[in-house]
Amino acid sequence: MMLRSLYLKTVRDRWVSALIGVGSLFLIAWMVLAVYGGLDSEAVDVFESLPPAYLSLIGIPADSGSAGLAISMLFNFIGPFVIAGIAVSMGSAAIAGEERDGTMNLLATVPRSRSRILRSKTAGVLTIVVGMTTISWLSYLAAIAITGSDTGSLNLIAATVQVGAVAILYGSVALAIGAGTGNQALASGVAVAFIVVSFLGAGLLPLIDGWADWAKIFPWYYISGSQPLNNGVDWTQVAGLLGIAIILYVLAWWGFNRRDVQSGGARAPMLERLRSNPHLAKAFALLSGSGSVRSIASRAFTDLRALLVIAGFGVLFMGFVVGVMFPSISDSVGGLVDSMPESVLAMVGFADFSTATGWYFGEMLTILAPIAVSVVAISAGVALAGEEKNRTIGVLLGTPTSRNKVARGKAIAVIFGSVVVGFATFAGIALGNLAASLEMSYWNIAAAGLLLVGLGMVLGAAAFLGGALTGKTSVALGAGVGLAVLGWGMNSFLPINPDLANWAKISPFYYYSGENPLEEGMNWGHMGVLLAIAAVLTLVGILAYNRRDLRG
Repeated sequence: MMLRSLYLKTVRDRWVSALIGVGSLFLIAWMVLAVYGGLDSEAVDVFESLPPAYLSLIGIPADSGSAGLAISMLFNFIGPFVIAGIAVSMGSAAIAGEERDGTMNLLATVPRSRSRILRSKTAGVLTIVVGMTTISWLSYLAAIAITGSDTGSLNLIAATVQVGAVAILYGSVALAIGAGTGNQALASGVAVAFIVVSFLGAGLLPLIDGWADWAKIFPWYYISGSQPLNNGVDWTQVAGLLGIAIILYVLAWWGFNRRDVQSGGARAPMLERLRSNPHLAKAFALLSGSGSVRSIASRAFTDLRALLVIAGFGVLFMGFVVGVMFPSISDSVGGLVDSMPESVLAMVGFADFSTATGWYFGEMLTILAPIAVSVVAISAGVALAGEEKNRTIGVLLGTPTSRNKVARGKAIAVIFGSVVVGFATFAGIALGNLAASLEMSYWNIAAAGLLLVGLGMVLGAAAFLGGALTGKTSVALGAGVGLAVLGWGMNSFLPINPDLANWAKISPFYYYSGENPLEEGMNWGHMGVLLAIAAVLTLVGILAYNRRDLRG
């Protein structure tokens, strides 16, 4: 039942997944600070003796110690990805999601103009993003207090403001595309791709002579470009980011008001018309009336198509570009790595960027590829609960099929989506390897692609299980994203402290990237663990789905 206030409805629909995201950030902050606090004094002494130029590079003051290094990672990497990801999810769903779910017509029947609908939805998105950003700052302070860490003169408020402004901009991109097209998958996919390209552009372009200033065209640059942890808020940058967000809102308003809106609610009548039409009855039976798992999976795959095209093409293209770039920057990157003490390299988890395999591992396999497969696989896993949210499960079960086959069809889509992204990753790296003559093993590249498939299946299965147990898309999304964020954090930071290194083995990311497959090849034991976890989560989800009352 719809709330009286559309603004409150928007906040209500998204606060659970936002809270899970912030909770994951708190747990990572607590874990990272505890790990760094457990390092021996020699490692801390090495950090404190680092040259000011290096401290300036990572944007922290000299008196912040190893805890400052940990906090900088949260503000410059994982925190922005989580908050911007939630902003994009909300922005893409604000208008296009209502059209997909078939509720836009209901909104239009009440005395409320399109402009007011957009304002209410936008206000809800802003509330969640600002609330997430604020609570994440408070959670970092709590983690610092709990662990007794000394972060010196770090300006956490300034970094929070910069991250929030960038997240609002990314959310505005998704809002504008969704409002202008009515296509949620397109809006989400393009905005996520923009986040990843911005992250890579802001990080890679400064490594190329004469290209450093071009990094400023990417919003990600303004998270740490002015070093807010060290220098405070750059209000000119914040004003510029918010100004662009306002322009995007105007474009969203213009696009939403000039087009005919769609209604996903028309799906059910359309299915009924197809079923009753003698000329189309056979085709309809092939699509949804034969009780076939394949037909359900085909429909789920069709719903994923936009995300698959964007994610698949994105990793293929970036895999090629990352390889072609390596020969031109290998000398400068190698020199930077060679100048750093081994203990510091281990502490911050750097890959060996001086080699082609290390470069690809650090830039492609630990960041870009996991994000791409997570977006696709988690979206596929959430789709099971989406049938209940969209009130289309009754239509599906009204055909000659069972809820068991519906669940199995959705699970197959998780597998298929993961395979597509894994293959695209293999193809991109293989093309880059060939074009740049990097002489990496193609078998090892294939191993990396297969392990990525296994990771995607685990994350998608977690979302599938959350949706199967509750029928709520927010819980399904939170389960998938929560596992992705926590799993990445555990695998990235726990190995830094030898006393805690073995705990990283409970993370699926350990079995995906605990070893560099481009160097070590396939670890079939690790692949088996990923497949076993995915199978167990999926099986439990199917059993739970068969025994629960569905909301249709």
